[in-house]
Amino acid sequence: MSDQEHPESPDFLPLRLWDLFMHPFRLMDNVGRWPKWWHAGLLILLINGVATTWVGPVVLEEYRTSSRSSQLGSLVSREQVEASLEKAMDSGERNKIGSILSTGLNSWAVTIVFSLVLGFFVKMAGGKGSFPQALGIVHWAALIPYGLGTLIKLPLVLSTGEYARITLSPAAFLPTEAVGNFFFVMLANFAEVTIWWGLLVVVVGFEKVFGLDRGPAFLSVVLPWALATGVMAGFRLVFGF
Repeated sequence: MSDQEHPESPDFLPLRLWDLFMHPFRLMDNVGRWPKWWHAGLLILLINGVATTWVGPVVLEEYRTSSRSSQLGSLVSREQVEASLEKAMDSGERNKIGSILSTGLNSWAVTIVFSLVLGFFVKMAGGKGSFPQALGIVHWAALIPYGLGTLIKLPLVLSTGEYARITLSPAAFLPTEAVGNFFFVMLANFAEVTIWWGLLVVVVGFEKVFGLDRGPAFLSVVLPWALATGVMAGFRLVFGF
């Protein structure tokens, strides 16, 4: 039976997570009726808050190293950078709960902003859904990169002691000396497997819930994402991290 033949399927968290990976059309049918975007948001907060706290020392050490050889050094003195990094690390060690909430809320805030931006673009393309539904579509789909992707990367970062090199994209096959160069950054930002998987689920959601054809739904999702990703990639190239 197809996903479309289950409009009144049971709807609870474990089933939504199952449907996210196995039956995205059925998931988006339920999201259209009950967005429950804050449920997915709390999972994003928890997973990313805990993961970022665990890998924090690795991230800060890489940032410390990269800042010494990047253009950031011409804007801020090395002593200022070192002091701010030490303060951030000490603060995180003293207040684990606060650190988890802070980093987790950052991930959730990004998801909310991206949801509203995509909702605006999709409505401009003729979509008939609501912004709460847009929040639900993007939040549940975001659990693929922010949930599954994070859980896959976490043990790799902890076991290798590397952060910037760990990517679920073809950039992972490049030599170590390529980390941070233009080709590596472009692949890592634009070819991440879990991100594209999540984007395709978002397209399914706007197609099902907002009534858009697949082409307009795809363009309304991918173009804003590509623009935002390009800005982030440029920042990483300029500042070296």
